[in-house]
Amino acid sequence: MFKRIILIFLVAGALVFLAAGYFYMRRILITGTDPISAVPPDAAVIVRAGSITGFLSAIRNNQDLWSETGTVLNSHDLETRVSYLDSIINYHPQASLLAAGKGMLISMNPVSRDNYQAVFYTGLSSYREIKAFNQAMHDMIGSQAVISERVYDRVKVYDAVFNKSAGMQDITWAISDGVFILSYSAILVENSIRQLFSGKSLLEDDGFNKVLSTSGRNVDADIFFNLKLFPRYISSFIQGNGKRLLSGFTVLGNWALLDLHLRDNTMILNGFSFSDRAENNYLNIFQGQSPETINVESVVPGYSSAFLALGLSDIPGFYHNYNQWLSSTGKVAHHNEMKERFIYLTGSDPFEVFHSLIDMEIALVMTGWEKAGEDGQTFLLMKTKSSSQTRDVLMEMLSHHASLTGDDAGSYRNVYNVDSETSFDIYSFPYLNTGELLFGEIFGAAETSYFSFVGNYLVFGESVNGISEFIHANVLNQTLSADTRFREFSEYLSTRNNFYFYSNMPRSAGLFSLLANEDLSENLANNIESYRKFQAMSVQFGSGRDMVYNNLFFRYSPEIIEEAHTEWQTLLDTVIDFKPVFLVNHNTGENEIFVQDLNNTIYLINQAGRILWKKPVDGKILGNVHQIDYFNNSRLQIMFNTREQIFLVDRNGNDVGRYPLRLPSPATNGISVFDYENNKDYRIFVACEDNSVVVRSKDGNIISGWDFKGTEHSVSQEIKYFRIDGRDYIVFADRHRVYMLDRRGNVRVNPDKIFPVSARNNIIFEGRTPSSDPRLALTDTTGVIWHIYFDGKTETLKLGEYSASHFFDFQDINANGYKDYIFIDSTRLEVFNNDGSVMFSHEFPVPIHHSPSYYHFSRENRKIGVVASDLGQIFLINSDGELYHGFPLIGRSPFTIGFLQSGQGNFQLIVGSDNNFLYNYSVYQFPG
Repeated sequence: MFKRIILIFLVAGALVFLAAGYFYMRRILITGTDPISAVPPDAAVIVRAGSITGFLSAIRNNQDLWSETGTVLNSHDLETRVSYLDSIINYHPQASLLAAGKGMLISMNPVSRDNYQAVFYTGLSSYREIKAFNQAMHDMIGSQAVISERVYDRVKVYDAVFNKSAGMQDITWAISDGVFILSYSAILVENSIRQLFSGKSLLEDDGFNKVLSTSGRNVDADIFFNLKLFPRYISSFIQGNGKRLLSGFTVLGNWALLDLHLRDNTMILNGFSFSDRAENNYLNIFQGQSPETINVESVVPGYSSAFLALGLSDIPGFYHNYNQWLSSTGKVAHHNEMKERFIYLTGSDPFEVFHSLIDMEIALVMTGWEKAGEDGQTFLLMKTKSSSQTRDVLMEMLSHHASLTGDDAGSYRNVYNVDSETSFDIYSFPYLNTGELLFGEIFGAAETSYFSFVGNYLVFGESVNGISEFIHANVLNQTLSADTRFREFSEYLSTRNNFYFYSNMPRSAGLFSLLANEDLSENLANNIESYRKFQAMSVQFGSGRDMVYNNLFFRYSPEIIEEAHTEWQTLLDTVIDFKPVFLVNHNTGENEIFVQDLNNTIYLINQAGRILWKKPVDGKILGNVHQIDYFNNSRLQIMFNTREQIFLVDRNGNDVGRYPLRLPSPATNGISVFDYENNKDYRIFVACEDNSVVVRSKDGNIISGWDFKGTEHSVSQEIKYFRIDGRDYIVFADRHRVYMLDRRGNVRVNPDKIFPVSARNNIIFEGRTPSSDPRLALTDTTGVIWHIYFDGKTETLKLGEYSASHFFDFQDINANGYKDYIFIDSTRLEVFNNDGSVMFSHEFPVPIHHSPSYYHFSRENRKIGVVASDLGQIFLINSDGELYHGFPLIGRSPFTIGFLQSGQGNFQLIVGSDNNFLYNYSVYQFPG
């Protein structure tokens, strides 16, 4: 009996213990519901962060990107709210403790038409956490808001109404089934509570679960897109034509999940989307297509605003799917009307024709959309299997149309002359909506009034001028694939795609403004500098067996990257550190441009920017480039030297005569070419490492009458020739001595003093003035100016303290008939009047590594050119020390200013850039 009593007590005690434990654990732990179950099904976008603190830290580390995105999209509400949440967690100890290890969801749900608000969710695992979250909310905002409690559908709901002085929007929160829900919309909180009690959730959606299974690791967040609702969400930001175009994509697919990575001012989203093939989704058009390598960047002009390209492995399959989609959306009747119209005007079935001609790539290219309110140009491109075959087919279409209208088929042809040697045919086309007919409504943005060919790409456009500019960009190799910044950007992109959209965002402001709704458009106009900090964006997807792979990429720069606004840009093989030279085309009398790049390749470029030829030489050109009439027949050749050889090439780039001519000892300076009697009996002078000064005839023969014994040190600067009072002077200098010789190399004048000659400066001649006989000017290594007269007398003038690496020039800047003194040392330009008084000074932000250039535009107009290569800018400075309007310009090499053709209204400025281009700027004609 006693044992039975003991057993009863033990069992009863165990039951009491278990009951107590149950109620205790019930107070401590709850079976939390996945927060995704609280998201209403009308959410267009859902952001899931595995860690609240990790997500906020990623945003904090890219604060500029996050903040400027809010500014551009006029979404400061969401930006402010997330930032506010970040500040609470960082500075409130209890909130920080509660957030540790917690994940977070944010969904964007409609409150009304075109009005979406955010809802924040996090899961709680115990009643203690529930109590702590409620207490933390009261503690954090209780001093700024009046908090009231109410019950909605058996759940306590808290509404916080903020004081006006707090500057905060009212919030509502609730905790139900272990899910903390917060929003600035009470309606959305109530919707989430109802969703929890509905017994259904997104986790029961097969499409959602398919993409959920692809979620990546080590990401800042996952972003889910409800593809059935996302177009409607986007439409809340756009207007007019944008809404019309988007209406064609009312159902894109089912769901997409993209992993978000925020780092180094970039935003990368990649992942998968799912489209049920049994439904009428737009993405199903790409069913059966393999992703293709899209090369359209090789012909898209580098100045383009944006392009959209399709890569199609099965063109007939695409048309089949497209027609099925048209039928399902009720648009097939309109499409058939367009097709019949095409057949009537051209005599050809568009699908049968283009099935056989297109080689996988189609693109819509937009240019000139930089400024709001200004329409740009839009082009339709098709890569063809054979441009000649395609041309023949299109000519048959034009012949058919001519027979309908009674026109002469030849009247459809326009000719674009790039220059006197290069031209392209541009043809009128009778059907204007070819893109929409073949590829969908969005491609109807390109009016197909004219067409031409660039390589194997068929290019349709709305005007002859537009297609001409498109062609010209390709002639100059000024394409996206040649653009350095685009190449850097494309390193993050997929190489094979079915869909590829790219936007140079600073060049797309007008496009954005055209599509955006009134509020966004006005916001863009007010925050254009913020918008311009976004360099580029791209959207790509490639179809797979069951799902589509997506890649979105945004690049941001805290500093605005200015782009050069040029007449043309010509792509070279690499950058130049060479002052472009204007050379005369003896056939036309106009100027052409000669340059050398850092690979030692020389180029001759015509006035249209087309490279006529390029040719490698054995080294860097030393000194100046000369033109001579070698055959004495008014045809000009190009002469220059490297360290090892003297070159003479004709205007076609071919070597002339015995040239190139190898020097007996490596050269230390550039050649000088003199024509003493103006009879084309040229003398070529060059100094060599063995301290000799070599003199050759134009044929390359040694001049026997030259009897100079050699210098004491190397000569690095140009050898000069002057004729004064009937006497010839050959003048040059080494490190310590100035040589003034006659034609035979005999000393004609010995300066009365010897001084250490500055290595970076040449000898400048000044003719007779009212206050001075003819004289030379140069500086020593301390910047002291030495004047040497032709009787050997010397005078010195010290105007400041200068390093041995200073630059010096002696030119008439203020047009008073007397030469002035120009110094550049490190970052400072100083100009002094002829009498030694200060004229002006200018401070540059970086040291200057090139000698200043002097430009004499007219009797009253003189200017100084300076290149700040470390800054990538060039400066043109007026005689009063002020910058000429429009400067500084983008450039990194010494520059040349002049006319490329006679009768030209403005000067052309030619300069090398950081991105391997040669820039041609139009500089307004100078007054005076």
